Amino acid sequence: METAMSDLNLTMLPEAGSRVVVAGGCGGIGKVLVKACVDHRMDVTVLDIASAIESAEAIEGVSYVAFDGRDPESIMRAVSAVTARHEALECLFFLSGFPIIPRRPLSEVPVDKWNELMSVNLTSAYLLVNGLSPLLKQGRDPAIVTVASSLAYQVMPGMSAYAASKGGLISLTKAFAAELAPTVRANSVAPGAVDTDFLSGGTGRVEDKGARSWFDDMSAKYVASIPLGRMANEQDVVGPMLFLAGQGSRYMTGQVLHLNGGRLTP
Repeated sequence: METAMSDLNLTMLPEAGSRVVVAGGCGGIGKVLVKACVDHRMDVTVLDIASAIESAEAIEGVSYVAFDGRDPESIMRAVSAVTARHEALECLFFLSGFPIIPRRPLSEVPVDKWNELMSVNLTSAYLLVNGLSPLLKQGRDPAIVTVASSLAYQVMPGMSAYAASKGGLISLTKAFAAELAPTVRANSVAPGAVDTDFLSGGTGRVEDKGARSWFDDMSAKYVASIPLGRMANEQDVVGPMLFLAGQGSRYMTGQVLHLNGGRLTP
């Protein structure tokens, strides 16, 4: 017997009242995601580096917790702060990450820069999920959504360290999907270039806006390679993230949504 869509009672977004944590919530995409969550009456906690929180315009009703993705003890303090606020979570959005700017070949990436990149982009996700999974398991239809990158599939010379971290994040997310099932779902989005401060090295990390010249110099050629004819904006990423956190994707886990305007179709 066919079931009418109205009988399925699906929502494309997490329910109002959902308790969500947004790691990296002060970045370009993060701010738009947080605002969307607040507009839909979710209870939001933002985790980000202190400098990003200090420079961001605070959104009313949002709890901000400073944490350093390079420091396991700082991450665990953030987990403790979230645990003090909530007995359960419905979603963890993981957006923390930065590139090494100016870009350079792997042979010129110092090991300390490599380790810092992997700590923030990959290891902090592992630690946050391990720390918050007990709360997620108590939530209503809980989900993890991570932000990877199309560079994990189509490596750009000079951005290889970043690409490696995002490739690792995709595999890590698939591991979460396998190990936390059937209670918690875990999926990734993999955007192409998004026009945010990330292109200058990341929000709260690089003050020199000229640091994005590496991309501006090639942007016309890059856009010409995109079938949809433009770069992504923040909303292009936030919509799919909210979908992955909501009931519309309730039978999806361990998957990657590619958000690149058709430039890459793996």
